[in-house]
Amino acid sequence: MKKIDIKKIVTIYAPLLLLIFFESCYLSINKNFLLSLFIVYSLYIILVAVFKNTKWATLSIAVVGYIIFLVSMFKIFFTSEPFYFSDVLYLNSTDEIFGIVNGSFKEVFIRLLSLNIFVLFMYIIIVFMSFRYNYHLDSKKMRITLLAIGIFILLIMFLPIKPINKFIINNFYNVNDRKDFKAITTGDNYCEHFGHLAGMYGIMLESRVFKPKGYDVKKIDKALKNSPTESDKSLGKPNIIVVFSESFWDIDQLDEVEFNKPVTENFNKLKEEGLFFDMLSPSYGGISANVEFEFLTGGSLNYFGRSYVPYMSLYNNKKYYNTPSIINELNNANYYTKIVAYTKPTLFKCGKVYNYFKVDDKEFNYNVSEEHKKGSYVSDEYVTDKIIKELEVKDKDKDTPLFYMTLTMQSHMVYNKDKYDNYDIEIVKSNLKDKYNDELLSYAQGVYDADKQLGRLYEYIKEYDEPTIIIFYGDHLPYLESYDKLNYFHTDDDKTDIFRKYNTQSLVLANFDISSLKEENKTIKYLSPDLLSTYILNHMDIDLSDYYRWLYSTKDIIGASNKYVSVNQDGEIFYTNKLEGKMKEVNDFRETVQYRLFIK
Repeated sequence: MKKIDIKKIVTIYAPLLLLIFFESCYLSINKNFLLSLFIVYSLYIILVAVFKNTKWATLSIAVVGYIIFLVSMFKIFFTSEPFYFSDVLYLNSTDEIFGIVNGSFKEVFIRLLSLNIFVLFMYIIIVFMSFRYNYHLDSKKMRITLLAIGIFILLIMFLPIKPINKFIINNFYNVNDRKDFKAITTGDNYCEHFGHLAGMYGIMLESRVFKPKGYDVKKIDKALKNSPTESDKSLGKPNIIVVFSESFWDIDQLDEVEFNKPVTENFNKLKEEGLFFDMLSPSYGGISANVEFEFLTGGSLNYFGRSYVPYMSLYNNKKYYNTPSIINELNNANYYTKIVAYTKPTLFKCGKVYNYFKVDDKEFNYNVSEEHKKGSYVSDEYVTDKIIKELEVKDKDKDTPLFYMTLTMQSHMVYNKDKYDNYDIEIVKSNLKDKYNDELLSYAQGVYDADKQLGRLYEYIKEYDEPTIIIFYGDHLPYLESYDKLNYFHTDDDKTDIFRKYNTQSLVLANFDISSLKEENKTIKYLSPDLLSTYILNHMDIDLSDYYRWLYSTKDIIGASNKYVSVNQDGEIFYTNKLEGKMKEVNDFRETVQYRLFIK
């Protein structure tokens, strides 16, 4: 009887076992698992060729794999998104990211402890076996062959080669025939669908940007040049105050959870005085910079993949000083432009990006004293104080209109009961478990405070003697476990569920007559962040670029849109990649315009 060679068995199967335990949360044995095998074994044979043995190759894969597994588990808990290959870009912001979630690390660690210990234990056994049954590779010819094969496969799989990338995402990820959109609206769901490693790989491929079909420079330039001009310029040249409200959403829409008082009383009351728009955010649970990109540039995340962050991937050379932005439009109209954030300038590279936008002044107040905080972050009350002080200073210079955008932080995750010492609201009706009610209450307190400060700011500008508008909007819904338990987000219609998951709201308020726009608001009800800023610009008494005039002309056809669903002004919801007729024509042409102005 032939003796079993354990050394060969360990050598062959160690990478497979490492992959299986890496996939322990998303073990999905389908054709995408083959992609994971190609990646792991290609890396394995490269390491074997480099180290001349299997033990160090196995250990290297085990260490890297376990770190990615650990980071993914923590990241999924907070954001519903796994580790992305592009996450290495955040290494210079690690301290700030850890600071944001610091208060919940202990809780998360305990909840994930058993899973992490299990995977770690299995990895240790596999590595131990690899060290005990180490296979030496002394043949130089074999090492060179393995090295060449491994590198060739990884290059083919990872380089941005359009035909190969398109073949993989169409045949392994079904991009063209995808129907179950609800199942992939978070990275967590995406990985459940395709597997952990294959999911990370697919997300990377879908984030690649290639020249779109029908790209025709002459056709694009002609369309932009012939764009119509809006005749209603009733906004004039007002001061513009933009409140980019972290995770703000009208939670009073829920009928399954009842509070002892309205949470968004001011917001709902002021809908009658200003312009209210339903929005579709490009983000869910995080990556506020993508929402900011849409608002400040008119660009759309529809034409980028899930893990793509334009601030980090686009703005890296001098040509971006001339790309479209609301800041450029206002600078040309002699505005003084200022952005105030309460994070470090390294987060999403915002500090550098604002330079490309040519913002006159920017502040990053990340060291706010404790007296100005509520919960873990700067309070919305302090943010409003800063706005009012800015307007008081501005009052001395009436010849230069102001654009002032501030990004709030109070309602940022993490949402737990002990986030606030005292609560102004309480839940009086709910069928949810206590832990979910506590999470909702923590979030709702942040919304309540944001709403309170919105009312306060509006009362101030009503008495202000210069024409001023407030643009208030939520960037995205927060990632809350309790949302998975609410029927509001789980109807019988997938498109409605996706819409609600990404549906935030915006409100435009003015201290002067905007009755003509309020009349128009009866038909223009849906605007995403990209078209919200575009709408404002086109109703101002300023000279506009062809791009913003053309973009404005699309609002009646596709008012609100993200990568998954699009809404027309009648409130009909469509899958974005299944658009037909005029909607598809506008969507496809807009992709070519964006490629022309932001990529090419």
